[in-house]
Amino acid sequence: MNRTANARLLIVDDESALMTALCNTLETEGYRTSGFTSARTALAQLREQQFDLLLTDLMMPEMDGIALLRAAQDIDRDLAGIVMTGHGTINTAVEALRGGALDYVLKPFRLDNLLPVLTRALATRRVQTENIRLREAVSIYELSRAITMGLSHDEIVERTVYAAAGQNDAGSVCLLVPTEDGRELRVAGSNTRDPHWAEAERVRMSADIVNWVSLAREQLAAWDGSSAVEVLFRAPFEDPRGGVALPIVASGDLYGVLRFSSRFPQRRLGAGQIKALEILANTAAAAFDAASLVSQLQGLNHELEARVHERTRELEASNADLEAFSYSVSHDLRAPLRAVDGFCDMFIADFGQTVPREGIELLEKARGGAARMNQLIEDLLRFARYSRQSLTLGRISMTELAGRVAAGLEASLRGRHVELRIESLPECEGDATLLEQVLINLLSNAIKFTSGCATAEIVVGSQPADTERIYFVRDNGVGFDMKYASRLFGVFQRLHPQTQFEGTGVGLSIVHRIMTRHGGRVWAQSTPGQGATFYFSIPVRPARHL
Repeated sequence: MNRTANARLLIVDDESALMTALCNTLETEGYRTSGFTSARTALAQLREQQFDLLLTDLMMPEMDGIALLRAAQDIDRDLAGIVMTGHGTINTAVEALRGGALDYVLKPFRLDNLLPVLTRALATRRVQTENIRLREAVSIYELSRAITMGLSHDEIVERTVYAAAGQNDAGSVCLLVPTEDGRELRVAGSNTRDPHWAEAERVRMSADIVNWVSLAREQLAAWDGSSAVEVLFRAPFEDPRGGVALPIVASGDLYGVLRFSSRFPQRRLGAGQIKALEILANTAAAAFDAASLVSQLQGLNHELEARVHERTRELEASNADLEAFSYSVSHDLRAPLRAVDGFCDMFIADFGQTVPREGIELLEKARGGAARMNQLIEDLLRFARYSRQSLTLGRISMTELAGRVAAGLEASLRGRHVELRIESLPECEGDATLLEQVLINLLSNAIKFTSGCATAEIVVGSQPADTERIYFVRDNGVGFDMKYASRLFGVFQRLHPQTQFEGTGVGLSIVHRIMTRHGGRVWAQSTPGQGATFYFSIPVRPARHL
């Protein structure tokens, strides 16, 4: 049985019979399932119990599947999502993936189609959550390195609070340590100005606290990491934010209590996040208990570095698999489009003389729709290709490159009055093929969006900067409202209607991806009716890399 078969699945479908059948079938495959016909009831269950994956119907009367997935991930950020739908279009797929789903399946489905989707989604979730935990562990790793410097008690407190505040979704963090006489716990460090946990605030070391420390240590020692440790949520301290508390104990001595609450009160702290906090508490305990400090830290550092390296490789392999899967899906969607276009063309050729004009127009609209969807798929493939194409860095004359791109676009300028000026541009180090695509996309946009100008003015220039080369493409076209600037570089994001300007909204996404891979950035400035300027930058690399 594969390693994901024991996963906990939350299944939601308003059709009771289908939901029950799906639960029973997946139970026989080794999954642990909980099924609901009500989205709100499912969310209530999610607040009480942890799940690995949400399998939800897309269209439901109470709440659609995408809204349910977003609400569920507000409760559990690590929850994977798969949407079931009977509407197998690219728009459905894009909407589901935008909503946070890892994948989607079409109804009616066969078990041999569903199981690989579940396995892939759970494997992706595992790699992603482990990578998040490793990123969170970086602050713990820095703390452990700092301990070898022989920190003072107050420095250990400060570093521990800082590391806890660096955890994902951290809200309020404070560290209580025993007073010298051991009768009280005082707040020695905090990341909040909340007067409830102000520094030097004291809590009496009651019998309830002593018993809680003992019970928490006992349950943590027996914890297998599969679920939350409930005693950590029931610490005997008054705190309006809730959260968890972990005792800091080494060699049988209590050195403090770490309190942690999320900045999202409605979100459940998952087992993985509690595990990270437990590691942090144990690391802090090791700092206070200096007897075996050096030997413990050397082993921890070596193991952590090896795990970071190993998990990074796994994440890269997982990303490569996801890209290959997206590429395959895009190709599979082409077949029905070719059929639609081909049958419409054959019908017009064979029976066009007998079909009324209105019928011919409808057929042409169907062909136009198929052509547009095919263009969407082509752009998706281009986006995937530029995302995984390896970088070949070299010294580039941007002036020559811009001139070559402009010459290649001359055909699109025929019949128009266009003044295209290329200024003297500084050289940079980058991938010539990818940067050529950046200029093609930006100049093509400038040409398109100045089509309504009597005289189009387009300038390719640069700006001085110390640590990067900044280039720009400026035009006097229609421009756009800056309040929508955040949408510019998203896939399929358009600020102008299709009837006014053709396009699919992928060109700027490709520009953004290419610049990100170069370690640079891209941004824009514009005023409606007064044109737009698109900037992109390339970092200046040290001379030894040239």
